[in-house]
Amino acid sequence: MRTTHTILAAAALALASVPSFAAEPVPLRGVVEGYYGRPWGTEGRLSLLKFMGRLDMNVFIYGPKDDPYHHSRWRDPYPEGEMADFRKLLVCAKENKVTLYWAIHLGGSFSQGSEADYAALFKKLGLMYDAGFRAFAVFFDDFGGADASFHSEICNRIVREFLAKRDGCAPLIMCPNVYWGSGHPYHKTLGRELDKSVMVMWTGNTICSDIRAEHVARITEDLGRPPFIWWNWPVNDYCRSSLLLGRTYGLDKCRFSGVVSNPMENCEASKIALYGVAKWCADPDGFDSQKSWDESFKRLYRDPHVATAMRVFAEHNSDQGPNGHGYRREESVSVAALCAKARAELDADGTLSKDTLKDVKHLLKEVYLAAQILDKKLPKERYDLGWEIDGWIQDEKHLMEQGATALRLLGAKTLAAAAPDLARMRKIRALAEEDARKHREKFADATFAADRGHVKSPKASSRELRPLVEKMSVTALKKLYRLKTGRDFDSSESITVISTAKSLGGLTAGRDGKYAGLSRVLEPHDVAPGETFGIALPKAWATDYFHARLGSADAVKAGVIEVSKDGKAWTQLATKNGGEEMQLKLDPSDGWTQARYRNASAKPVSVKIDLFKFDVAGGGGPIDALLSELK
Repeated sequence: MRTTHTILAAAALALASVPSFAAEPVPLRGVVEGYYGRPWGTEGRLSLLKFMGRLDMNVFIYGPKDDPYHHSRWRDPYPEGEMADFRKLLVCAKENKVTLYWAIHLGGSFSQGSEADYAALFKKLGLMYDAGFRAFAVFFDDFGGADASFHSEICNRIVREFLAKRDGCAPLIMCPNVYWGSGHPYHKTLGRELDKSVMVMWTGNTICSDIRAEHVARITEDLGRPPFIWWNWPVNDYCRSSLLLGRTYGLDKCRFSGVVSNPMENCEASKIALYGVAKWCADPDGFDSQKSWDESFKRLYRDPHVATAMRVFAEHNSDQGPNGHGYRREESVSVAALCAKARAELDADGTLSKDTLKDVKHLLKEVYLAAQILDKKLPKERYDLGWEIDGWIQDEKHLMEQGATALRLLGAKTLAAAAPDLARMRKIRALAEEDARKHREKFADATFAADRGHVKSPKASSRELRPLVEKMSVTALKKLYRLKTGRDFDSSESITVISTAKSLGGLTAGRDGKYAGLSRVLEPHDVAPGETFGIALPKAWATDYFHARLGSADAVKAGVIEVSKDGKAWTQLATKNGGEEMQLKLDPSDGWTQARYRNASAKPVSVKIDLFKFDVAGGGGPIDALLSELK
């Protein structure tokens, strides 16, 4: 029987570490604001708390990675303005029967055996308690070492010396340093030494993954308690060019202490996925993923035209794209076969059959019209959502316009006949880049200072529609290039990852504007002596600056940056080093197209790739190169 749970009283919360089977609602269910990136702000959090109340979600954990008072400046009190905002959130949470947790992240700045640090910790928790918080979490993820005994000691002292001495406190939640996988000695030590009232967060068999019963069984045995699931979906801090608007799937029915979703920095857009998470947590046995997803648009958007347009838009914007975690979601399912058929026909003879051409035209028009409706209606009817996803809406429109232009160019018989559409495609590409620049500036202005350099350009429909549009464009432009020059065009324009570091097997690389480099790696990894990682660019690209930020001063001290023109002969750069950074201005005429970090020390070093990039000129991919050649 389906039941509605109100917020658990303090005494009942103590039972959360002994949860019901998943046939009943998950006891604690909600959201963790634990991502890297643009903060939601107080208005966004208030909106989300009200949304959670309507869907019977009962726990919200505040812990954004880039909030300095949560993390790097955890000892310092929040400014009064921010404390006033927390008090607003606490009132709203109570009204919506949501327990609001405040998390502190001690990172690597808490010294073992330091009573001064414990005093600072209890003082900060006391300030938050006095503000009205009765639920606390402590995070050790992504920073510092994996010392389970030390982390258990900190949590146990919080339980004994802080929570137990105050009225109405909920059980402590901790996010461990090793928060994924199973069988690790760290987990087993927590199972032995950590107070049994503490709930332990866990992301699955990997950092970003579905939650499978076989893995849950293993970690439950290691921890001596069911895990508290921190589900890294639909978070997009590792794929910030993408919107993840797809359906909820990938949660097995298991024993959990709780389940919280880590959403995107796009707060309002995350509600599509959160709707599914809430429905699953309320009734895992009766949950229907597709039905819940379809239903979410009707519940979230009152205007039926917006609801329909958002469903079309969401179907084509749900996948992360290639990423270091290897975690992907379905996208454009209803047209995947058509896209594959069209690409195969283009590969075969450079043309599309009559039926395929008709279907592709219809697809491009449908998606364009959906984006156009959102572009017109959201600024007036849902400004908050429109502000968040405007960059993707504009990029979608430009992509569909480019696709329609490419279809006409595929049928062009002469350069003269193609001239108007060539000019149009150049204009579309220029407008797309200008809108991407505006998006980057807008998001950077609203982002914590520590994260502004990681704002990415929006890339709509990356899994099926974009590859099809790009293939149509390249195929058509190559034909015209052959008409003009009598020879084939060399389109080898990819950025390649080069790495011997075994722990960094999932590295990806890309280009965003003038920057070409490795995608950000949010978690620290050990690089063994002599191991390397880096990038190789197309030979035509000129480089005038190199910059790396590696997560620790130790990584900088232990390593060197080497550059090459051919991947065979390597030259060490005399980089300017400081703190976590290694950088140097380059002479473009030197022709460096490859760069790698090498651990030159005799010991493994922990590396967290915050930045590893060249500043480049030229290039930009075969489409822009061909358009330039065809002027």
